[in-house]
Amino acid sequence: MGKPDMVMRCYLSSRQRFADLFNGVFFQGRHVIKSWDLQEASERYSAPAEAATERFRDVKMFLKSGEMLRVLAVENQQHVDYTMPCRCMQYDALEYSKQLKELKSHNKSHELLKTPAERLCGITRSDRLMPVYTLCLYHGEEPWDGPLSLREMMDFGTGRDGFGTYFSDYPLRLFCVNSAESFDMFHTELRKLFGALKYRRNRAGLRQLLETDKRYECLSADTAETISVLLNIPGLQEKWSELKTTEKEGEGYDMCQAILEMQEESFAEGKREGLTQGKREGIAQGKKSGRIQGAREKTKAIVRNMLKRGFSDEEICALAECTVEFIDSIR
Repeated sequence: MGKPDMVMRCYLSSRQRFADLFNGVFFQGRHVIKSWDLQEASERYSAPAEAATERFRDVKMFLKSGEMLRVLAVENQQHVDYTMPCRCMQYDALEYSKQLKELKSHNKSHELLKTPAERLCGITRSDRLMPVYTLCLYHGEEPWDGPLSLREMMDFGTGRDGFGTYFSDYPLRLFCVNSAESFDMFHTELRKLFGALKYRRNRAGLRQLLETDKRYECLSADTAETISVLLNIPGLQEKWSELKTTEKEGEGYDMCQAILEMQEESFAEGKREGLTQGKREGIAQGKKSGRIQGAREKTKAIVRNMLKRGFSDEEICALAECTVEFIDSIR
């Protein structure tokens, strides 16, 4: 997993931003999920032995509201994945399998299985699982052209036999940063992060955004770092690290100022390199001109000597490899 994925995963591990993401995408910005009701629960899932692999959620949290427990998970995507509906379904199935395994173990150890049916399946008639909600956050540069449901991954043929009607679909809950029209549904610095990512391929638009939106003058350190990594602007991460060590504690990080200073430094460095390169080229050109001038004078001397000895213009042109005009200028 690359650095952008790791940085984004760490960024979303904040309970405040995690709640803000779900509230923005699922509930249009309403504060349905409270950050203090969340508990970090990211873990690896043990896949079946024949798969010989492990799977793990990018970010997973438990949501406890009263006696109700839910599982919320985010799959963080930087690149389009054409298997995403199936992947999310597998993650959810593994979560339900894990819950069932724990329920069976609990029921057996406490001798709660009373009927033949309960002893057969390992759970009681009243046992219930925690519902799982998976959100796929896509923050890549390319437009998402992958499937949005399990149905879109299927080949139903002509569909005339009616089997497609009875297919059990599995929708993909997807939020694409690059196709969102607004980020006003978010109330944490997710709004600033997503707003900056919209201009990854438009440096002029990014600079205008940072200069006009005053909220970018005071970013938290982790938001500034995440933006600098995901924007992938050469030199910006180094500039962020430099300013991080010099800014006073408690002060926000000014992304606009950082980019302006970085651009000014790059311009000055380019100017210095240009002057140095110009000097080198001037010296080289001087040496080259000297060689050319020396060869020209040598050819002149040969032509003069041949003219004195009575060679014809045709003979001189062939032997000295020059033009008639050159001979006339000497004659």
